[in-house]
Amino acid sequence: MHLIMFDLDGTLVDSNPVDSQCYLQALVDVFGFDLDNIDRNWGNYPHVTDAGILQTLCQVELGRVPTEIEIDDYQCRFLELLVLAVSQKSLQSIAGAREILERLSLDSNYALSMATGAWKQTADYKLQQTGLDGIISPIAYSDDARARVEIMKCAYRRSLEFYRQSQFETVTYLGDGVWDGIASKQLNYNFIGIGTGKRAVDLLATGARSVFPHYLDISEIMSVLST
Repeated sequence: MHLIMFDLDGTLVDSNPVDSQCYLQALVDVFGFDLDNIDRNWGNYPHVTDAGILQTLCQVELGRVPTEIEIDDYQCRFLELLVLAVSQKSLQSIAGAREILERLSLDSNYALSMATGAWKQTADYKLQQTGLDGIISPIAYSDDARARVEIMKCAYRRSLEFYRQSQFETVTYLGDGVWDGIASKQLNYNFIGIGTGKRAVDLLATGARSVFPHYLDISEIMSVLST
């Protein structure tokens, strides 16, 4: 059995712009950070995950890590802002995402899982809003670890238990960020990128076997997954 592991934002759901906007505004609302001092190039952070970025920013701006109460308050505000934003403009899944997930879920050669850098509250909300909830399981979130590699390891362990396997023949991770490719390489997972333009070029440079703009060409994606 082959494990196919997905990222969420920018990979299954077209949520990167609104997610970043709400994440940044929550920093202002909860911590009072000045956005002019915030590096918005997420790739510059040690861990490109919700928990990892917040910890780095608190260490830089406050000289300490956030408390559990602050993290809870931040997550709640982040979700509130996301719900408000989605009420004004609905979230959309990446074209063909539901179809590829359903296709893979019906094939006994494949196991599905998700390893996302998002926190559970906001990740589950995005899945619900795009009709992708209930299709993919198990899931590991930023609540499970700050480092993406550790989140992916968590998803792998949960998948072994969920699918009652002692190991998987191969593991393929699908993601839209350079950090996804780097983490996949560290874990010796196959990597397929989702993106266009410069992002597609960057994903190929990280070692992506292929890069797709979406999932509409299911036969081609299945061909890459099977080789």
